Amino acid sequence: MLAERYGEAGKAKCLQDAQYHLSYLSEAIGAESPLLFTEYCAWAKHMLAARNIPVDDLEQNLLSMKHVLLAELKEEQGKIAADYIDTSLKLLNDIQSGTESFLVNEDSPTGLLARDYLNYLLEGKRNLASQMILKSVENGIPVKDIYENVFEKSQYEIGRLWQENKINVAQEHYCTAATQLIMSQLYNYIISDAPKNKTIVSACVEGDYHEVGLRMVTDFFEMDGWDTFHLGANTPTAALINVIEEKQPDIVLLSATMTYHVAKLAEVIEKIRAKKHLDTTKIMVGGYPFKLAPKLWEKIGADGFAESASKALEKAQEIMSTKNHSA
Repeated sequence: MLAERYGEAGKAKCLQDAQYHLSYLSEAIGAESPLLFTEYCAWAKHMLAARNIPVDDLEQNLLSMKHVLLAELKEEQGKIAADYIDTSLKLLNDIQSGTESFLVNEDSPTGLLARDYLNYLLEGKRNLASQMILKSVENGIPVKDIYENVFEKSQYEIGRLWQENKINVAQEHYCTAATQLIMSQLYNYIISDAPKNKTIVSACVEGDYHEVGLRMVTDFFEMDGWDTFHLGANTPTAALINVIEEKQPDIVLLSATMTYHVAKLAEVIEKIRAKKHLDTTKIMVGGYPFKLAPKLWEKIGADGFAESASKALEKAQEIMSTKNHSA
């Protein structure tokens, strides 16, 4: 039935979706967190519904995957996988379609600014968006407020609009690239020549190309007086370790944006710890999976997690205090 409805192109897409399902399922099981897979299934339901694909098709896909896993995996492994899928299937029909805007009920100056900013980007008016942000900073709005209440919320809203099929991938990429460019135009307000006695190295693990959030967090550290070395997206592990060895940072900040990046992040932490002279290096992690599974950061061997840029500064100070006390 599905083959007749969607054809060969649909079959290929269905296979791709199954690969995503398996990636998220594997990470959820590894983290011992059914919620990670359930949240992914909820996201997939919303995304598919916006593209006129009924939830029944998603359920059929998950059921087929469950039967294959039960047949192909060892008995205990298959049962665990099946239990995770069953848990998500039970909740799938109770999950309401549609998500609320991240810019709703925002009547503050930065809330109104965020709406205008996003509208400019969606209209392809990057220069007007840039001018508006620069003027707002010149008029006294703190850069940190711009980051948290304009850039961050508009990025979340862009992701929601793509999920709801209201913008396409090209628009999403344009808006993200524009925000990165405008962030760089604010560096005169961020970087100073004042002496710095604390150092941070930040990077997205290999395969993770979503660096905007991590860059925002790193800039918060820069504004707080830290010497920052941001390596960006898709950082090779060997190169990252070389920089850590060279800079000997007080904190290493690593990001895993998607659930299926968590295993790589855990691997990176393990390789850092394996270096005798880096085995006490303090490592903080961030990203959406850690918001869903509060203890996940401990499981993969990190020293802390923060869900926002401002909280990352607080957590770093806490880690530093503990480090200095231990010394």
